[in-house]
Amino acid sequence: MATSRISELSMSILTSTGKIDTYLQRKGLPTISFNALGPGRYGTIPVSPDIEETRVGAVKAVTELLELLQGPSISLKPTFNGASLQAISRWDIANKVPSEGHISFADLAKQCSDISELDLCRLLRYAMVHHRLFHEPRPGAVAHSAYSRLLVQEPLLADMFWLFADSGFSAFPYIVDALERFKDHEPSHTAWSLASGINKGFFESLAQQPELATRFSRAMAALSSFPLGPFSVPEAPESNNPVLHYPWSRMGEGLVVDIGGSSGMDAFLLAKAFPNLRFVVQDLPEAIAGAEASIPEELHGRVSFMSYSFFTPQPCTADIYMIKMCFHNWPDHYCVKILRNQIPALRSGARFVIIDGLLPKRGATSFLAERSARFLDMMMLTKVNGREREAEDWIRIFKQADERFQVLSVKAAGTLSELKHTFGIIDVVFDRPKN
Repeated sequence: MATSRISELSMSILTSTGKIDTYLQRKGLPTISFNALGPGRYGTIPVSPDIEETRVGAVKAVTELLELLQGPSISLKPTFNGASLQAISRWDIANKVPSEGHISFADLAKQCSDISELDLCRLLRYAMVHHRLFHEPRPGAVAHSAYSRLLVQEPLLADMFWLFADSGFSAFPYIVDALERFKDHEPSHTAWSLASGINKGFFESLAQQPELATRFSRAMAALSSFPLGPFSVPEAPESNNPVLHYPWSRMGEGLVVDIGGSSGMDAFLLAKAFPNLRFVVQDLPEAIAGAEASIPEELHGRVSFMSYSFFTPQPCTADIYMIKMCFHNWPDHYCVKILRNQIPALRSGARFVIIDGLLPKRGATSFLAERSARFLDMMMLTKVNGREREAEDWIRIFKQADERFQVLSVKAAGTLSELKHTFGIIDVVFDRPKN
């Protein structure tokens, strides 16, 4: 008799977890645990690509096995876990629970907008069973679990948690209402604007709330650097930066304009690695305020900053224009505007290096990898009416902006883990000289 799928999955899980267990024992590390004193993750222990691949394989198998055994009646049932996560984030509950010992629900409720003990208890108990956040060592008491303790110990994780749990969750239920009400895909006509009750776009609102804008920036940094698993990545964080996946060494000497480059970290990284290149970092005044002072001494004269909005004509003529993780924040017609605004400064043969999300074709990658990418696509729809794009979408946007844009290639900039969002590098030339 042929082996059933659930047996195949269970054997795969047994093999993978055994391999991970052996690795931990060989390194003298404690086993993975939800216990508050156990490791929620091994933040300082780099893991080999082989072990990370094994871990991802186990996660894929466990997820498939769980969904097969649950059946549709459970898998199709919506959950209310977002409400409990939102409460934990908004009321900063992790920092109100003592690092050692416990606190009563009654005392904790008094510190949380004076919410009733009953309602706080309901929210936290849901988080306990759904996400292993906190635990109840005795009836009526709250203590940390390994995961909730990480929200205190890992500020980056706390910022990422806020982005999805509080800032994102409140708007998700309004997606369908926004799509029915608005047909123009304007940044101010989103699920987020309906949930917030304001007729402004997300980024417009951030510009008027400096503290919120700062936290959002930290959350974005966390998304690109925080490991999606219990282990840290084996390479230095810089080596995972997708800007390094472009063949800069082939470009010769030249000027690179980093549009929307914020504090210049990508420009600094590239300038150190490729001494043949000079950089101008462009962004809004508030984004580059004080950035000149942060230029490393060895890069003086090769990196500078310029105040610029990409919704105005480009003032700087350069050899290469780099735009990283900006376009997915905007609907297609705004991306076309951004590209057309660059044309006045472009000379024949100018290159564009676009580093942004690359959505896989349906079924072209693993189920979990695609799930991760499509989650981010829903997040962009919710907040800003932006989107993640497939290769054909990128080609269409450039063609719509101007026929002189020629997309040379659209390639994935690989990441260590299948579960992490995939970046794409779109290589474009403007008005390519005829040979």
